[in-house]
Amino acid sequence: MRIVGYVREAPVLGESETAYAQKEDIRRWSAESGHQLISVCQDLRVAGSRSGRDGYRALLEIVRSGNVDAVLVSDLAALSPDTVLQEIMIEDLRREGVTVISTDPSEMEQLEDPRLDRSRMIVRDVVSRVRTYVEDYPPQDPTARRIIDLRDPRADVIVELVKATDAQVEDNAAHTARPTA
Repeated sequence: MRIVGYVREAPVLGESETAYAQKEDIRRWSAESGHQLISVCQDLRVAGSRSGRDGYRALLEIVRSGNVDAVLVSDLAALSPDTVLQEIMIEDLRREGVTVISTDPSEMEQLEDPRLDRSRMIVRDVVSRVRTYVEDYPPQDPTARRIIDLRDPRADVIVELVKATDAQVEDNAAHTARPTA
């Protein structure tokens, strides 16, 4: 299996292993597992910054090239300390066709069976539902106007046009029919 590693030190020293330790975990795991480590992408420690993700962007480009089978981290916290963001990133990587692997065996169990971590299971469910929603209702370019030609036989849209005066009368009738307290 062709693997790309990902390393990220937390912005605050001591919140994660050093980049060196993470790289060594990745190299050791790859060698012991007999997989080919193609590259290791690293994000630098940037205190007080939410950006500084050039290494992750590079990883995405490598993944999108189709030349790797998996992304390997020494710890899921390398993706993000936040479980929600971790799951979003994992889902994106899986959608690109790669497996996400952690050198930590307990995290591998969570990756394979989200039922082991209830919060992770709930987040995966929400992320999956958001993906389904976006696939069913893709965001439109706000500058583009979509006009449905109702004469087109492919337009399976039912639209009922109501005159403003009729709608106003119905609305007023509904308000006057309600009992007052």
